[in-house]
Amino acid sequence: MKLSKQERIGAFVIAIIVILALGIFLFIKPRFEAIQSTTATLESKQQELVAAVEKQNTKDPLRDQVLAAYRQGETLADMFFPELCNYDAEAEFRAFLEQCEANVLVESLSVSSPGTSTLTAAFYSESEVTYDLKSYVTQGLEPSDEELAAANRQFILSEALGSGQTVGSTTISFTVNAIDQEELLKFCDEVNSYVKDEHGTPTRKALMIGGISMDFADIQAEYDEIIEEIQERAASDATTALYRNAGLPVPAAQPNTTTPNTENPTDPNASNAQEQEVLVLEDNIYSLSTSITFYSVEHMQDPTEQLDQQDNTVIL
Repeated sequence: MKLSKQERIGAFVIAIIVILALGIFLFIKPRFEAIQSTTATLESKQQELVAAVEKQNTKDPLRDQVLAAYRQGETLADMFFPELCNYDAEAEFRAFLEQCEANVLVESLSVSSPGTSTLTAAFYSESEVTYDLKSYVTQGLEPSDEELAAANRQFILSEALGSGQTVGSTTISFTVNAIDQEELLKFCDEVNSYVKDEHGTPTRKALMIGGISMDFADIQAEYDEIIEEIQERAASDATTALYRNAGLPVPAAQPNTTTPNTENPTDPNASNAQEQEVLVLEDNIYSLSTSITFYSVEHMQDPTEQLDQQDNTVIL
């Protein structure tokens, strides 16, 4: 069958359209998709490059921050002891006694095995009495500026110090003796002034004395004597007031017959024996059983070498 001229033109146009469509789907569209994928990859790599450059720019400040933190931590660690075995703890305690200025005698020494302790910050808070009437009259009362400032300072310190840290510790228990209670108090204060040389700097070391309990017999005797005098005077005044209210004559005060007469003693040897005071050594020695804990923290490793290795690493 022979096609007319118009049919041949139509068939030619259809063939061109088919060829163009096939060319678009087979060649042009995959190229566009490849270009889009390449563009997305390029944008991703550009973002990675920007992030890498920004990270590279923070390298030096970050290095300075790490070194500054190390120097601060190294200085703080100087306040603590290294981990102490029993022998080392005893040696440190003897060094503490050599620096101690109190006139005391230490005995019954006992060294515990190394362990751990948790150091936490403690803030003093005054106890407050509460009752309904007080709550009623103080309701709506705003705290003063000083109270708000104190609460803010305590909050800042609590946040900075955290909830506590666990460190190593070794405890030495002992008995300390002295002929004066002031010397015992002076010994307890020595833990606040124990200083050792660390890298050429006098550094106060971290140790804590255990709970102490002391009875001041001399002061208690003075208080007892004062109370006895007050009670005798109160009884005398009460008796006088009672007789006066009853309209009766107040009886004369009775002399104290329990006081010995030392002005004219019948036995001269008795007077000399009374004047001579007998001292017993055990009655004039004050003892205190307590303990001292040495806290240990290991020093940080110097990060300089590791930072130098990271600086030499090429970022790809």
